[in-house]
Amino acid sequence: MKKIIFFAILTSVSFVFSQSKKEQIEILTNRVDSLNRVVGAERNINKQKSENILQLKETNGNLQNQIAKLNESVKFLNQEINEKENSLSSKAFEISVLKTQLIEKLDSLAKIRAELEKLKPVPKPVVSNTTNQVTQTGSYKSVKIGTQTWMTENLNVSTFRNGDPIPQAKSNEEWDLADENKQPAWCYYENDPKNGNKYGKLYNWYAVNDPRGLAPAGWHIPTDAEWTTLENQLGDDAGKKMKSTSGWDSWYEKITCSNCKVASAEYKKICSVCKGTGYTGKKTHSGNGTNSSGFSGLPGGLRRGNGAFDTIGGSGNWWSSTEYTTSGAWARYLNYNGGDVGRDANYFSGKEKGFSVRCLRD
Repeated sequence: MKKIIFFAILTSVSFVFSQSKKEQIEILTNRVDSLNRVVGAERNINKQKSENILQLKETNGNLQNQIAKLNESVKFLNQEINEKENSLSSKAFEISVLKTQLIEKLDSLAKIRAELEKLKPVPKPVVSNTTNQVTQTGSYKSVKIGTQTWMTENLNVSTFRNGDPIPQAKSNEEWDLADENKQPAWCYYENDPKNGNKYGKLYNWYAVNDPRGLAPAGWHIPTDAEWTTLENQLGDDAGKKMKSTSGWDSWYEKITCSNCKVASAEYKKICSVCKGTGYTGKKTHSGNGTNSSGFSGLPGGLRRGNGAFDTIGGSGNWWSSTEYTTSGAWARYLNYNGGDVGRDANYFSGKEKGFSVRCLRD
């Protein structure tokens, strides 16, 4: 009986033990399956990541190629820009040269025209008695010189032909500001009205060229060619014939020593007469003209671009209506120490300068 009981107990324990092992194996098997599924999922993820990495590498390679192409395009565009800039610089230089050549040709053409005028039969200057010509703006004295009729005094108006006022510039700043804005302006020499009574007003070229008209009705500002006509009609020493008989500064020239010659250099000794200076004195000359033309040119001076007044008594300066460049215009001047009429584009290049104005009858 005991044996039977023991066998039963042993059989029961074995059954329990066997049942437990099976469960453990089943659990382990499930775990293995689960781990296999996880590993499979990880493998799939890694595979996807690998594929993504390959795609990224391929994309990166494409981007690198695009960047390289873009860099090449940028390099090409920079080269093209440099070539264009060099071409523009070259063109700008060519334009500058052509501009200079054009100015020179225009100047040469003006000189040729002047020479042609000289070749024409020049009528003997006819100077009439000065008469009064009454216009809407007052009474102006005039003289006929050859085929032209000129005012015998400088313009002294403060309004345009239509009645609009011309701004007066008293200070250097006002004068300079008028030039910056390319606006008309006038002044008296040294801002003194007494000088206006004698010499008239000084005008910048913007006043001369204003469409409202600086000259009174029936008159106009002479062109460069009309000034040349006046010079040709007067012939030699035209400036002396145009200058007034008084008011001009005197000038002097040194008298060369006739005793020393070049003895000082040749014989290493100082001349006893001139004491080695080479001159024995000076000879004074009057700067006045003959005014045989009746033009009555006075030395009213000028106002420079910086506002400074200069050369009263030494020069008379008159505008023409003809531009020389975008920043300059032709003008005429008479000097105290000469008998010619000056016409110099370099000297008269600034439209901001203040010159006198003479009017010519229409």
